[in-house]
Amino acid sequence: MARILDIDTKYKIVIISLIIIFLVIIGGALLSTKIKDLFKDEGPIAIVVNEGDLIINYIDGQDISCFDNKVHEYKMTLTNNSPERIYYSLYLTNVNTDNIDVQIEDYSGNVINSVKTKGDKVRLLNLFNLEGEDTVRFTIKINLDNITNFKGKISVENESLSPNSFDDLILLNNDIVSPKSRVGNEVATTNEGLISTSDNRGTSYYFRGDVDNNYVKLGELLFRIVRINGDGTVRLVLNDVLDNEYPYNTNGVSDAKELALLNNASIVNTLNTWVDNKLKDYTDYLADEDYCTDNNFTYNFNNINYSRSYERIFVDTAPDLFCSATVYTGKVGLLSVDEVVLAGAYKNTANKNYYLYNSNIEGSYVTSNSYLINQDNNVSMINVLDDGSLGDGVLTSSNSYIRPVININMEAKIKGDGTIDNPYIIVS
Repeated sequence: MARILDIDTKYKIVIISLIIIFLVIIGGALLSTKIKDLFKDEGPIAIVVNEGDLIINYIDGQDISCFDNKVHEYKMTLTNNSPERIYYSLYLTNVNTDNIDVQIEDYSGNVINSVKTKGDKVRLLNLFNLEGEDTVRFTIKINLDNITNFKGKISVENESLSPNSFDDLILLNNDIVSPKSRVGNEVATTNEGLISTSDNRGTSYYFRGDVDNNYVKLGELLFRIVRINGDGTVRLVLNDVLDNEYPYNTNGVSDAKELALLNNASIVNTLNTWVDNKLKDYTDYLADEDYCTDNNFTYNFNNINYSRSYERIFVDTAPDLFCSATVYTGKVGLLSVDEVVLAGAYKNTANKNYYLYNSNIEGSYVTSNSYLINQDNNVSMINVLDDGSLGDGVLTSSNSYIRPVININMEAKIKGDGTIDNPYIIVS
């Protein structure tokens, strides 16, 4: 009888042990699940960064790690916490794979830009502006398309921080060089760079040839840098011409020679109206500068009186930036013939490989310098033809295209490198 009780006790012990082991296993599993739930990956963590007054919320984080061939989305918002406009650029950095399609959309699904990755830093948005107290939202879509390993990092740069003065930035981005072609004696068809000379106000630096880093964008208008003036202001010319043709001067004057002076020309009214309409947001940055003009017709050839500008350019082939005759001072003017020649033009020689040439300009545009006055007191101005060469003059009463010139003052702060993809812009 005692033995039977011993056996029963053993069974009880085994059963109790099995129950305990089962409970331990179940409890361990539940505990493990709780621990996993506690530490499980909840997805990317939002990162908020302040770049000055620009608040950037990387809603899905900054770091990108994709290991399948799907489309991955990363959302973000940018808020301007100041009353002033801010300029910013959006990049992918630390990129490990080329030729990945990246699309940037607003929150309504409108495509803002599409790029392919190339190199370890890719610009997605370049120099966009955000008005004061405003917010924008973006979705970055990365389409791997058979690529199963892509890494990168989303980065926003506040381009309005630590800006430079315009002339300093141009000099920082360019070496000062000597011209490769004979200035005034032949065309410049290669990128000859930035060259030093002098004008009425000091040392000036002008671009010559097929330059690709002298682009400036003001709003929707594209300009080219002509030169740094001797006082540190920067001279720009519109990359295109105004929509319509206009006469240089239809004003009545007592002496026909006065028709040649920009000071008295009706074209100034057209230029000023254009500035008021197109550059009203930039008037604080426009300098009153000197524009060379002349009515000195002292060079006589075959009983025709040509101007000193004609003699200097077409006879002496010696352009310069000194205004030796009359000066017009204003916020907007025209290119001088000397500036056109220094840029790369030459008399009666086509040049489609310098920065002033634009295939969209289908006609000649007028300069601020006179050409001749004939025996009938008809005055003509030196013009530039649509093939890039200097023309045979256009009468002051005849229509021609206008290519406005402005000057940016030293108070303007600038960002960019002057290329067509990253033009200089005013940020403050």
